[in-house]
Amino acid sequence: MLVSAFAGGAKAEPWQSIDPAAAGWSVERLKAAQDYAASLKPAAIMVVQDGKVIASWGDTTRKVNVASVRKSLLSALYGIAISEGRVSLGSTLADLGIDDKPPALTETEKQATVRDLLTARSGIYHHAAYETGDIRRNRPQRGSHAPGTFWFYNNWDFNALGTIYRQQTGEDIFESFAQRIAIPIGMQDFSARDGSYVSERHSNHPAYPFRLSARDAARFGQLS
Repeated sequence: MLVSAFAGGAKAEPWQSIDPAAAGWSVERLKAAQDYAASLKPAAIMVVQDGKVIASWGDTTRKVNVASVRKSLLSALYGIAISEGRVSLGSTLADLGIDDKPPALTETEKQATVRDLLTARSGIYHHAAYETGDIRRNRPQRGSHAPGTFWFYNNWDFNALGTIYRQQTGEDIFESFAQRIAIPIGMQDFSARDGSYVSERHSNHPAYPFRLSARDAARFGQLS
């Protein structure tokens, strides 16, 4: 993991590149990968090894909506909040006072925990903001699975986690990400203005899409 040592208004350290062949990479196969990538028309691609750039294609400074990556970004903030004792994995929605627009959550649904939401096992199949057609078509019936018993890729869980994070920490998601993650790990492009809340009439819990550049996404990827 590359962590930039800077504070205040200082700039993050730029990425350093390394000769691919010297790092054991096949130049020919990288060229084949580049040609294939070009056919998919991505915004940008970076290949990073041990904190060094092996190859990059496209505009790695261009910020784009990273879609469902938002859930991993928020999960990282949860890791920090849990380690600091500001959020408990065992807290239920009833404990936290979390509900939604009619048809409201049942008492059984309110027994879902923060852990259940983080693992997409809440058993809550309420309408949610920012859903894809696949989620809407495949969403189980309300009450069909008890909390913690069934996995479903569920925007309701992810969105409610955003509400809980803001409620329990008193912090805006995007300001928190900027200060607690983006700056410490040396992201060069992200600011709190690169996130927004998306609400829909069926739910109280907004989605929180992020925009990241490829080089900043690569910084985050090194944390894994």
